[in-house]
Amino acid sequence: MKILIFFVFIFVFYLPIQKKHVNSQQQGIDSEDGDAATFFNKSYSEHQSSLELKIFRGYNPKTRPVKNISQPIVVDVHWHIIHVSINQLEQTMTVHGHIYMRWYDEFLVWDPKDFNGIHYARVKKWQVWQPKIKVSNSASGLGSAFDFSTSAHVIIQMIEKDRAKVEMYPTFSIKVGCSFDFGDFPNDANKCAVNLFSTATMNEVQLQNLYSIPPTLSFGWEEQKMKRIISDFKIQNVSCSSFYYSQGNISNTAPVTGFDAGITWSMLAITVNFVRHSPLFFSAILAPCWITAVITVLSFYIISIPLSIYMLIMNTYVQMIFFNDFTKKLPLTLSKTPPSVTLFHTLVLSNGAMIFVQALLLTFQHHRLVVPLPLQKIYIVKEYMPMMFKEEAVVKKEEATNNWGDWVKTARPLFGLVLLIFYVIVFVLFAFIGI
Repeated sequence: MKILIFFVFIFVFYLPIQKKHVNSQQQGIDSEDGDAATFFNKSYSEHQSSLELKIFRGYNPKTRPVKNISQPIVVDVHWHIIHVSINQLEQTMTVHGHIYMRWYDEFLVWDPKDFNGIHYARVKKWQVWQPKIKVSNSASGLGSAFDFSTSAHVIIQMIEKDRAKVEMYPTFSIKVGCSFDFGDFPNDANKCAVNLFSTATMNEVQLQNLYSIPPTLSFGWEEQKMKRIISDFKIQNVSCSSFYYSQGNISNTAPVTGFDAGITWSMLAITVNFVRHSPLFFSAILAPCWITAVITVLSFYIISIPLSIYMLIMNTYVQMIFFNDFTKKLPLTLSKTPPSVTLFHTLVLSNGAMIFVQALLLTFQHHRLVVPLPLQKIYIVKEYMPMMFKEEAVVKKEEATNNWGDWVKTARPLFGLVLLIFYVIVFVLFAFIGI
């Protein structure tokens, strides 16, 4: 009898109380009032539509999404650069890529349980609040609306109960003015920066580099992902730095007080460092320079002076051809004369001077006046010259003093030797210290 009374108590009193307690703990679609069939039969897009209606009800994209208006919004920025174009004549640089921006919104919040566990929402850019950013050194001016794409999408992630993470990844195509110096052509190294800033002061919006990560470079896919050479230049590295603008001054120190933050704008500088890529400079420029220098020296070792003059004139013509090709590559904006141009000028001028020297020697060769005594000392080295430069017949000493032809034959190889030493010194100076 006692056992029967025990089971009756269990089924009549205890189990109904437990069921009621469990039902009181269930919420949403699992509660007695929930409609599980309707909830689970909804598609993902329907849940997304319902989510957008919920989070944007009463949302104003022009209002900073913070409940405490005294708190600034920190915007993390990261650059992904996919192409860099450098224009030497315009002194400009164009950068293409994507810019990643992240901040937290305290108004775009929801409970994922009410939307089938959805933690992400993908919405249009104009639907949410976003920082207004500009490029201070844009070639299109501060008011340009074409530096950043206006058709980007925004991803909202619900990570905390009272705020959501907002991520935006628009494309950009920014052309900025630079100050290049090609004075060391073709070994010149330059840099140019893209200066990004927020139109709001730091008491409202603060820009900062995401985790201090340098910008990402990706100029190609797969085997080309490490590509760094574009046109005539090689990209060495790209860096990002923060600085602050206040009352016409730029500082690397962030403002401390709220008053200072109210008159300060945060800025990010993306600096591209590059050097000229000229692997064919030696074969295209230096080799012809060396060849024309050798021709100029050899002209003094040809017995016929008129033939030497003709050879030097042709050498000048060849130099002008190479000089024309050289100047086509030369930038027009130079702070100083590049060493390579100085080298070429030296060769051209020395070749022209040697034409004058050869013509002067040709005139002396037919001169009948007596060779001046100081110039007769050149005969000391005659015995050390090769046989091809000596007289076939022995010239008497007293006749040699009146023979300009013999003096010219002795002097021309010495001119060639001195010129050879001069060219060696010039090329050594160019190779090691620049001239």
